[in-house]
Amino acid sequence: MEDEAATITDQTTAYPLRTERLVLRPVREGDIDPLTAYRNDPQVAALQDWELPYPRERAERLVAEHAGRVDITPGTGTQIGIERDGRLIGDVYVGLHEHGGVAEMGFTLAKEHQGQGYAVEAVSAVVADLVGRLGVHRVFAQLSPLNEASARVLERAGFEFESLAPRSFWWRGTWDDNLVYALSAEGWREWRDRPRQAPREVRLVELTDDNEWAHRSVRTHRSQQRFVAPVAQSYGDAMFGEEDGRRVAAVLRGIEADGERAGFVMWTDVDPAVAEPYLWRLLIDRRHQHRGIGARVMGMIVEHLREQGHRTLRTSWVQAKGGPEPFYLRLGFVPTGEYDDGEAVARLRLE
Repeated sequence: MEDEAATITDQTTAYPLRTERLVLRPVREGDIDPLTAYRNDPQVAALQDWELPYPRERAERLVAEHAGRVDITPGTGTQIGIERDGRLIGDVYVGLHEHGGVAEMGFTLAKEHQGQGYAVEAVSAVVADLVGRLGVHRVFAQLSPLNEASARVLERAGFEFESLAPRSFWWRGTWDDNLVYALSAEGWREWRDRPRQAPREVRLVELTDDNEWAHRSVRTHRSQQRFVAPVAQSYGDAMFGEEDGRRVAAVLRGIEADGERAGFVMWTDVDPAVAEPYLWRLLIDRRHQHRGIGARVMGMIVEHLREQGHRTLRTSWVQAKGGPEPFYLRLGFVPTGEYDDGEAVARLRLE
């Protein structure tokens, strides 16, 4: 174990680490004022572990602890500044175990720089360095379940939900629930090598006794599960679903992209003369999101329903940040102003 730590510290430093838009390096004296400013922002600090006010003296001590540092130091925390166009806009915390191998991460971004992908870019770069250069085999992050924005950052960087421990984290005088996301070295490599481009072929696959179990492995990010139920629940909904007091038949299809399982879709099977079809479920696997697969699937469903004689398609969604509303609005769905079980109802004309 001591040899492993020595190997880490003897390697050539990667810092400053440069990404497409950012420079990442240990915090330094010129960071004291901006660091103090954004850490005193109530919106930035709301779900972080420091108390307000955050005194300038604390920032000075933090910077002094990093004097002369040019790399991540095992056995102690390292605060890596996120620099954009010569200005500090946030920081990434790395707590590397004294024997290497395991690292904890955290991150902070000034309010005016949030929502632009900087946190994902910085976290992804630091994780790549931890795994690729320092040989770390596990990276994890702890956060409040209320911190949905940070959960989405971690998910976009490849982290997966690992555990939720109720009332296990002492925070500002009370016990908070503790959410843990983690990423193994193998998981990072799989995430790095996942397909990114638009697929050549997208197919809807009929589910059978032979393949339905395999399609249960399709899953979204944890933060998306409040918006779309998993495949296993969809099977149950299809079996027992009702609308207006009558049983509803459903069409269930797996989604394949270039031969890989990439998603799942379900809609109601109704007579055009009797009822309006309802898009009941659409989910794209976390590894295949942002490839345009969902829009292509919707195009196939629309064409199929037109051929059957349908003129409209109805669906509904939870209206909240991170939800599917922008996707459906881009496709042409128009909210009706109605709500069904708390979800906004919308309709797409198929003519």
